[in-house]
Amino acid sequence: MEQWRVGVLRPGAENVAWTDHGKGQDWDTARDAAVEALHARVLAEGRQEFRVQVAGNEAYVFPGETADGEVELTGIRDMLPERYSR
Repeated sequence: MEQWRVGVLRPGAENVAWTDHGKGQDWDTARDAAVEALHARVLAEGRQEFRVQVAGNEAYVFPGETADGEVELTGIRDMLPERYSR
């Protein structure tokens, strides 16, 4: 089992608020669950800095904005595209 978590650095905050977490059967399923949670969190909270962690792999996410002012999520599935070793 691999653990994952998603957090957001809200305006004015100094620390990331870890808002979502869980476990996957393996790294790939944990990553997929983390990306789903990240997608939902971005839709709920809008454009700001997010952090995704799957096992020991961590990524920062800064969603973009479309010309219409909507949150740009087209690259969200590219987060942690593969597992890497430290």
